[in-house]
Amino acid sequence: MGRIATFFTLLVVSVLALTLPVQSQRLVSKLSAIEISINSTFSGESLTLFGNVEAPIGANGRSVSGPFDIIIVIQGPSTRRVVREKTPQLGVWLNSEEVIFADVPAYYHVLATSPLNKITDEDTLRKEGIGLVYQANPPQYENQSEEERVRNKGFAGELVRLMREAEMFGLSERRISFLSETFYNANLTLPANVPNGTYLAKTYLFSNGQILDQKAERFVVRTTGAERFIGNAARDYPLAYGLASVLIALFTGWLGAVAFRR
Repeated sequence: MGRIATFFTLLVVSVLALTLPVQSQRLVSKLSAIEISINSTFSGESLTLFGNVEAPIGANGRSVSGPFDIIIVIQGPSTRRVVREKTPQLGVWLNSEEVIFADVPAYYHVLATSPLNKITDEDTLRKEGIGLVYQANPPQYENQSEEERVRNKGFAGELVRLMREAEMFGLSERRISFLSETFYNANLTLPANVPNGTYLAKTYLFSNGQILDQKAERFVVRTTGAERFIGNAARDYPLAYGLASVLIALFTGWLGAVAFRR
């Protein structure tokens, strides 16, 4: 009886080993910098993202088999955005409607080895929130009419367009390259007006449309030096900052008048 039970157990384990998927490859990813400083001469910063696809831990030398695809998502701190529509009223263009979007990334960029729809299906992209269209979610509420839903969706599309024009949203397909069968590399240039905050770089490893592994690293963008002091003063002490600005402007104007009178 004991031998029969042992044989049955071994048979079940063998069947499961054949039917369950093989342990996926693992991803090792890195950033070239974990802190980016903004000063008076800042005109943008190049960020390198690289990594390697390796066999699972304990694989006993098992080789890594591809081909693979990589998607990297760079996302900045969340912010609140208001999109307004202007219409002509009595010959003057005035704001007529507005939609408020909460939790919109202040910066969002997607890098990939090939077009997103060639890497995986739309359901996976939607589930993971990969793509520009998923970063401006139209507000929804009870008793929302179909007309309001369509209007809000249109405003969301306009927000994505405006963010792309401001270089705060971007999609760079075929930007990631495999330098070997397993080692990948990508470069991203952050714009000069990139906002301060903590950023998340999330890397996805795909094969045959399926996510094998994913990693995330954080980096910080912050203003340094006198620019940081001025920015903090404007945010923390707006009244004093305003008065100081007026006094400096008056003094500069008076000094210029004295200089030119001479």
